[in-house]
Amino acid sequence: MKWKRLGRVFDPTMFGTFSSHAQVPTPFVLNDKIRVFYAARFKTGKSFTTYVDLDLNDPTKILYIHKEPIIGFGEPGTFDDDGVMPSYVVQNKNDLWLYYSGWNQKVSTPYHNSTGLAFSKDGGNSFQRMFEGPVMDRTPLEPYLAVTPTIIKEVDHFKMWYISGIRWSKVNDKYEPVYVIKYAHSIDGIDWVRPNIQVIPSRHDLEAFSRPSVFKYNGVYNMFFCYRGSHDYRDGSQAYKFGYATSVDGIEWKRNDEGFSIIGQKDDWESTMNCYPFFFEAKNNRYMIYNGNGFGQSGFGILKLEE
Repeated sequence: MKWKRLGRVFDPTMFGTFSSHAQVPTPFVLNDKIRVFYAARFKTGKSFTTYVDLDLNDPTKILYIHKEPIIGFGEPGTFDDDGVMPSYVVQNKNDLWLYYSGWNQKVSTPYHNSTGLAFSKDGGNSFQRMFEGPVMDRTPLEPYLAVTPTIIKEVDHFKMWYISGIRWSKVNDKYEPVYVIKYAHSIDGIDWVRPNIQVIPSRHDLEAFSRPSVFKYNGVYNMFFCYRGSHDYRDGSQAYKFGYATSVDGIEWKRNDEGFSIIGQKDDWESTMNCYPFFFEAKNNRYMIYNGNGFGQSGFGILKLEE
């Protein structure tokens, strides 16, 4: 696969002066536009979900910037009272379902994440929580976290690939999270069977993965994701890079990070980091949206598949 850089599409300074970041861009193609949900941050550091609309025929063109959260924080003590970040949107009959990551601050480690579910009846202009609690959280076999899913709706069930924490490792006197990618499936999209299978092999003990994006291409499951080390990864030498894997059944994957190439030079906004990829199709074209430096602080850009 060869991909062409189309450049940075959205700089979060376009949003206003009271927020930063445009993290984990999550596109959903509507009839007349591409709506990209993303996580901005208040100056307090709390992430909230909002969106921008892009042109269907030219996704580098911004049509509209929404400047308010589309879903508020959870009640004090719930799983999402400290932050709400989008992960994936699916059409379910007449509603849109938004799977999102909820944030809690902690004492022993910096934070805890779980996956929530919200729904929209107005085409994605606003969302309401389906439940006050998460649809995916810690379990006896997964004691840390479960977030950032990508979902494929098959004929009679849903398939999910998600991020699961496997430990907090102390690096330079600070706890750093180590994540892997696992698989789950569901009949209704709410209750998930989680066989505790790590689907992408780690190359070393401190490798951390994020944001799997799965799609079918020529009858094969393809996955983009990002991976990093646990030392000097905040725009440093072990910062997030793109990874790639393929699978026949969606469970057993062959990792091949060198299996796709990107045409065009990096610009300053993505000079030290590429992260949180998301594949989507619009007008018979295939694209990947992604973040650059600072985990999305520099905004997001788009790649186009050149075949």
